[in-house]
Amino acid sequence: MRSTPRAAATAKTSSFPLAMVLTAAVSALWYAGQRVRVPQNVRPVQDFDAEQYMGHWYELARIDYVFERGLTSCTADYVLQSDGTVQVTNRGFNPANGRWKSATAVAKLLAGPEVGSLKVSFFRPFYAGYHVVYVDHDAGHAVVVGDGAKYAWILSRTPSIDDAAYTRLVAIAVSNGVDASRLVRVPHGAALEMVESSKAA
Repeated sequence: MRSTPRAAATAKTSSFPLAMVLTAAVSALWYAGQRVRVPQNVRPVQDFDAEQYMGHWYELARIDYVFERGLTSCTADYVLQSDGTVQVTNRGFNPANGRWKSATAVAKLLAGPEVGSLKVSFFRPFYAGYHVVYVDHDAGHAVVVGDGAKYAWILSRTPSIDDAAYTRLVAIAVSNGVDASRLVRVPHGAALEMVESSKAA
C-alpha cells in the first residue's frame, strides 16, 4: 500500500514533537548527571590535599549498594591525572565465584582544590557525589559520604584498625548524616592472601 503525500506529510509533522521530547529528555538526563551538590548535612573537609589523598586505600566499612554487594577485600586506588581529574579504580573479591571484580571511574573536584568534595562517574555522563568529611594522613584514615548520606565508606591505608579508632570514624560518619546501622564491615582475607602470595613469588 502506497502512502499518499498527505499521509507522508502528517507522519513527518508528527515526528517533530517526538524528536523534541527525546532531545529534551536526553538533555535533562545529561544535566542531572552533571549536577552534583554537597548535601546540607554533609561537611567536606576544608583543607583537602588531593595529592596526599592519592594512592591505595582499604575499605573497612561501607553502606552496601548494588555494585559492591557481596564483595570482600574491597580497595580503592586514586591517581591524579595531568588535567586535574582523578582516576579511581575500585576492586573487590567475590567469594561466591572466587573472582575479583574491578571498575574504573573518573572524579572531578566540585569546588576549589582545598575542599574535599568530588563528583565521580563510572558511567558518564552520570556523576555521584563523593565527599571526604574526614581524613587523617598521619593515621591513614578517611571517611567518605555519598549523595544524601545514602552511601558511605570508612577507609584506611591498612586493612585493619583498632576498635577505638573504628568507633571514632563511625561517629564522624554519623555526624554527617550516616545511619551507622547500615554500615557493613569489610573483611580483607583475600587481599592479604594475594599480598602474601606476591611476596612468596
